[in-house]
Amino acid sequence: MPENYYALSKIMLLNFNYTSTPEMYLSDKATVNYIHGNLEDPQSVIFGYGDELDENYKKLKEQNDFECMRQVKSIRYLEHDNYRRMLEFIESAPFQAVIMGHSCGNSDRTLLNTIFEHPNCVSIKPYYYLKDDRTDTYSELTISINRNFSNPKKMRDRVVNKDYTEPLTNSMK
Repeated sequence: MPENYYALSKIMLLNFNYTSTPEMYLSDKATVNYIHGNLEDPQSVIFGYGDELDENYKKLKEQNDFECMRQVKSIRYLEHDNYRRMLEFIESAPFQAVIMGHSCGNSDRTLLNTIFEHPNCVSIKPYYYLKDDRTDTYSELTISINRNFSNPKKMRDRVVNKDYTEPLTNSMK
């Protein structure tokens, strides 16, 4: 077995879309973490601002506006244990982040930076979409992934080359 090969002993599916759809595809090794809540429990749903790396975040904090700060995802994460369970998972062993259907936009920048730059993150494998004109979204997705890094070398080292990933098929959409 190659030295850089890791056998998966467990899988955490970090679900951003509030629905239980991923549960239909789980293996025995996998658990679903509804990081932003689940529609079946409306009180758990988290919407809001999630880019603490942005220069404007400091200004937002300095406004001393409690109502505004209640809409910051990092504050809302403290209301449930989903974020803590995600941290425990990424701290427990080396992992690969597999991206399926997430834009990796700035609305989750702080969370994605925590995952992508974590020392246990060995790679990031983005699955992309094929467009009707036969072009694809791989470049757009990797540009968005890049925005979640503060260390560009880590980004280049971790994102899986397009030759080793593939588009989502219609059955995966």
